[in-house]
Amino acid sequence: MAATAPKLSPIQVHLLRFFSERNVNEQETQELQKLMAQYYADKADRLMENIWEEKNLSETKMLEILEQDLKK
Repeated sequence: MAATAPKLSPIQVHLLRFFSERNVNEQETQELQKLMAQYYADKADRLMENIWEEKNLSETKMLEILEQDLKK
């Protein structure tokens, strides 16, 4: 039985079409990778900020958690 390729998501299709029409050099490739990495890093930061606000966390509370003896 032959394995079937997974279906591409809409964003994957869009990016394939976008870049198939352009000649992207190595420097541009690296810049785009950094942009995408920064996008997801920023998104993760916003998510963590929301979690901290929802859970009413603070640096002091986090330090208290880190100092707890979890072996008890």
